[in-house]
Amino acid sequence: MPAALATFPPALRDRVVVVDDFLPAELAEAMRREIDSHFAEPQTHTADRHQVWNYWFVPALYAYLRTAPERVIAKPSMDAFHERLRGWSINTMGLGAATLPYLSLYVSGCREALHNDALNGRFDYVYSLTRNERATIGGSTIVHREGDPSRSHMTSAGAGATFFDAVEPRFNRLIVFDDRLPHAVERVDGSMDPREGRFVLHGHLSESGPIAAGALSPEQVIPVVGQGVHGFAESTFIDGYHGALTLRLDIRPDGVVAGCRLLLDRVLSADPADRRWPRVLHELIGRFSALRFPAAAGPTVLVVPLAFGAHVRPPAAS
Repeated sequence: MPAALATFPPALRDRVVVVDDFLPAELAEAMRREIDSHFAEPQTHTADRHQVWNYWFVPALYAYLRTAPERVIAKPSMDAFHERLRGWSINTMGLGAATLPYLSLYVSGCREALHNDALNGRFDYVYSLTRNERATIGGSTIVHREGDPSRSHMTSAGAGATFFDAVEPRFNRLIVFDDRLPHAVERVDGSMDPREGRFVLHGHLSESGPIAAGALSPEQVIPVVGQGVHGFAESTFIDGYHGALTLRLDIRPDGVVAGCRLLLDRVLSADPADRRWPRVLHELIGRFSALRFPAAAGPTVLVVPLAFGAHVRPPAAS
């Protein structure tokens, strides 16, 4: 069984996840050394190596520099990063699609205004290669909280963390957050030396279809999963729900589902007063627990992602 499917944590419902020391230290440090090397000895810079940065400026919205990371960081390192990211996403959330990242640089004056990426993925990922000790300030990732801030705080004063999380771009830190939420990047100020700026790799995570590990092949499990999805959709009123949910099924060699566990639940209702979701979720888990798969030579672990409401765009390379 692939390591990515070996173990799973309890169901993830958080809107923001922060993972420090995400990559092995030697890999993260090697990637950072390549960034420093790219900007070293500026008086000797050449067009073929250094004219690779796109200054992405959209009035009142974006102002920073970005590039394809392989123009700065060696491809084997980038391949290792992407493989680890995808494995983490499968293991943590049951989501198997990870876009290839941009490498972005924020020097003094750069920032992102509030926006969301509801059509680009289920989760945004931001991996920092920013120095912990730097001659700039700012660059935190701002992610707003869910709900109506006016109605939630009509009788109490609030500021800052009352309304949003501000996650500092620490070196070797991965931030993952719900793409539907308004988010921004705090303005960077200080030194104009690019090596002192905010460096991040960023992209999107989303579902990729059922992921099977063990005796049964994807071709054997997909028709059975389809039966469960269609039966559930036909029997349950699910209009007004939106978001991703993933289940883990442990299938015995005789095809019986020995266990069905919720991995990810980021399904939200358009109606803040809705109270039906726990019953809907109970029915869904019951239906998938009752599925019968073909007999096989051994057990199978199956991860099933389910999308409620509008689908996101298919993952694509940045």
